[in-house]
Amino acid sequence: MDARLNDILNGREGNHLLPFLWMHEGRRDELPALVRQVYDSGARAFCVESRPHEGFCGPEWWGDMDVILAEAEKRGMRVWILDDKHFPTGYANGLVAKKYPERRKWQLAEDHVDVVGPAPQSALLLRPDEENILVGVYAYRRREEAEVLDAEPIDLTAGVKGRYVYWDVPAGVWRVMALYKTRRGTKQTDYIHLIDADSVKVLIEAVYEPHYEHYARYFGNTIAGFFSDEPSLGNCQTLVNAGEASMRNQRLGQPGLALPWTDELLARLNEALGRDARGRLAALWYEQGEDTPEIRLAYMDALTKLWREHFSCQLGEWCRARGVEYIGHIIEDMNAHARLSCSGAHYFRSLDGQDMAGIDVVLHQIMPGLAHYQHAMISGSGVSDPAFFQYVLARLAASH
Repeated sequence: MDARLNDILNGREGNHLLPFLWMHEGRRDELPALVRQVYDSGARAFCVESRPHEGFCGPEWWGDMDVILAEAEKRGMRVWILDDKHFPTGYANGLVAKKYPERRKWQLAEDHVDVVGPAPQSALLLRPDEENILVGVYAYRRREEAEVLDAEPIDLTAGVKGRYVYWDVPAGVWRVMALYKTRRGTKQTDYIHLIDADSVKVLIEAVYEPHYEHYARYFGNTIAGFFSDEPSLGNCQTLVNAGEASMRNQRLGQPGLALPWTDELLARLNEALGRDARGRLAALWYEQGEDTPEIRLAYMDALTKLWREHFSCQLGEWCRARGVEYIGHIIEDMNAHARLSCSGAHYFRSLDGQDMAGIDVVLHQIMPGLAHYQHAMISGSGVSDPAFFQYVLARLAASH
């Protein structure tokens, strides 16, 4: 700390500001003045952000970037590039829809029915969508309390013929659950799948590589690196009557919530649990005996490690191999950083590939005079808790 204070007192503090410079097409004549205004503010770096620029990664964008980079180089400034046409990061400038629809997000969803036995020669209707892939069909004996299921499943998958599963239902009350790998369960229908290595490569192909092809000579000097803005798992509810938890509180144990999925994730679950995990996946939505915490922890552990390896570390390694850095942030609001859907489910693993940890404090989340009061959240419903925004959030970044 003394060294930092000494640097400041002697004018050696360096630059710690990089405001966003919002980019729109048709404003090229204004760009030199905008760069100059950033410089005159005292900032010696900025991040260009398509907001959106309809010509992003096309001739209009390159023409604008030519001006931006020349002006920054002339002033000894550094330029960061927000890595997509618009936030949140993951749209990949539309390349998923245009070229790689097979690399869209996959989710795990369940559909179930409760039946009473004995009922021999029963035929239960399955309801798959066109792109659904059946993972398995399992029966669980119901308990009387809430929707608790017995831990031991009965595998009915071999009894599937066409759109029906055939089963001689034993005495008792049973829940028959079909598990599907599906494209449903996300509002980010044409976004990359952040837990799939090949899907993340689409973002590199769409945004990172074109910038390197055009501006390799600037990498590591005028171009400082790339910035990811609020990438997310993007899963959501699949059932109309399931209810919708706050976007900041999507977690395991919520019926109807689709869950991010890949075949690699299943393989890691099998390894972690030491057995075929498919019959135990009901515990991701419902209580299923004493194994429930183990199964949920194994899922979250595998999921967040896949994000780290395939998204943040892959992007970070690409950048560092070309002499630039990789930074950004996920949505952290009110502990959303530890949740599914709008964030990455694990603050530290989400940022592990980055060169600097990032956080976001915007929209009056910290209010003067309200340091000890929960207060209305300007950016949406609910409240802002100063215990999080004032005392936890910055510590997360400092701890990374």
